[in-house]
Amino acid sequence: MLNRKVVRTLLFAACAVAMTSGLAEAKQKKYASLAPNNDLSPRAVSIGSDRGGYVINYGLRMLRWRQNGTQVRFGGKCQSACTLYLGLASSQTCISPGASFSFHLPYGASQRGNKIARDFMMRNYPGWVRSWVRSQGGLSSSMKTMGYGYASRFIKPCGSVVARRGSKPRLPADS
Repeated sequence: MLNRKVVRTLLFAACAVAMTSGLAEAKQKKYASLAPNNDLSPRAVSIGSDRGGYVINYGLRMLRWRQNGTQVRFGGKCQSACTLYLGLASSQTCISPGASFSFHLPYGASQRGNKIARDFMMRNYPGWVRSWVRSQGGLSSSMKTMGYGYASRFIKPCGSVVARRGSKPRLPADS
């Protein structure tokens, strides 16, 4: 079971983002429905071309996968909120040539909501990712890409075939 404090913080962040960005009530309910459900989690995922999305969606999925040991294979572009998957345990991830990770400041919510999303991302990245982001001048509105050469120094190479999923992971309810 996920740590209650972590889930509570995520749900608070989701509510703050939803309320401060003026989302409709239906969208607020969508965030509440994203609570982790271990029965719906895949055991292996391949990231090939993921442009990211809502930080809360990726954050909840990453925390669920962290808990149930889902294996993640990075084999292509992982952009924006997708980079949260770098917060998984090193034993859960592997990297193939051609993988890259692109970072930028979260946007789309209020200033406060974007700050909450940024802080959540930075807290969940491993130290080597935080160091790289700082060396690039921090998160900004422009995309900064970490290539395979650097990332492969910290993520083990993929040796076995991992079951492929679509080019973009689905929401937890569809997993």
